[in-house]
Amino acid sequence: METKNFEFNPAAFQGPAEPEFQGPAPAGFNERFIAYVVDALPFVLGAYGTFSLLLKNGAIKYSDANELKWKLLWIAGYVVYETVFSSGGRATLGKYLLGIRVKAADGVGDLSISRAFIRAVAYFASSVLMNLGYIMALFTPENRALHDYIGRSRVVSVRERSDLANGFVLAVSWSLMVILLGSWVNQNFLKVTPAEREQVLAARTTVGKLATLEEIHKSMYGGYTDELKRLAFLTHNVEAVRREIMKNIEPDTLTIASDGRAYIITAKARNWRHTKVRRESIPK
Repeated sequence: METKNFEFNPAAFQGPAEPEFQGPAPAGFNERFIAYVVDALPFVLGAYGTFSLLLKNGAIKYSDANELKWKLLWIAGYVVYETVFSSGGRATLGKYLLGIRVKAADGVGDLSISRAFIRAVAYFASSVLMNLGYIMALFTPENRALHDYIGRSRVVSVRERSDLANGFVLAVSWSLMVILLGSWVNQNFLKVTPAEREQVLAARTTVGKLATLEEIHKSMYGGYTDELKRLAFLTHNVEAVRREIMKNIEPDTLTIASDGRAYIITAKARNWRHTKVRRESIPK
């Protein structure tokens, strides 16, 4: 009778392997972004609102230095707020509403107050270069941003949401991104700078002088004129008029229209957007 050797295999008597504990799920970028806006917006509005109120009441005089000091005061308050409520298992208002918490790097332990302070200060490192430190959370493991790596922290989700709630979070997040991006573009590219305001004011001043010369011309000759030379001759310094126009008015944009009874002077300032300026006679 043929026999086979008996082989003992302990694994055959063991049940299925237990799944590895992975800890809480990492918080998504969209919910983190909404929480950040909820937490930071009151401090931004508070800084600008209170500073404007102090200026209006005469409690402080405007200067770049005073504005910077006031902003730094509110920034310090924001750092304290983030430090206290991101440590010890607590949550800021935004994170509480979104059901997320800041934890230690293992995703389980609470963040110490010293680490929370380092993390709060590191927000400003994440803001450098068009907020690339925040955008990192879209591509890194566990959605960690630059300030998470610096603070040795991780943001986790502590509350499950329905598909409908997740869709709402996504819609709100991207809506806020569009609004903030538009605000950033307006602030950095569309908003009129002090230098531009000076250029526009200079163009308006020059056009205003020409309007004054039109009134002088009318008082002397009984009517307005559309000839720039005739207006310049009234100053007895044609070269000075020419230099001022070249300095303050975009080339080939100055026009004077007149039928003798009224006039319209238009021109464009020498700023990058060529702001149009205009003066006309008052109807009588």
